[in-house]
Amino acid sequence: MIEIAFEPRRLIARGHAGSSDGCAAVSAILYALAGGLENLAYPVQWQIDSGIADIPIPDSWDAHTMYVMAEVGLRQLALVRDDIRILDD
Repeated sequence: MIEIAFEPRRLIARGHAGSSDGCAAVSAILYALAGGLENLAYPVQWQIDSGIADIPIPDSWDAHTMYVMAEVGLRQLALVRDDIRILDD
């Protein structure tokens, strides 16, 4: 089970999906967000390792926009998979 928490300026994900395609889908979104934040020239502060991701979101319009796009994608995955859970639901 992957559990995802959306905080005002941080995204945290922990765990593993029941299959590799679930993990790959979540990882793709998390790495896209982290890479986008790096491309905005923010210092790298995120951590993504096996079974855990902790991504602080800088206080800027661009970073917030990327965060919202990642949140939408992760919430959509959680709606169709029983091994991905959003903690505020």
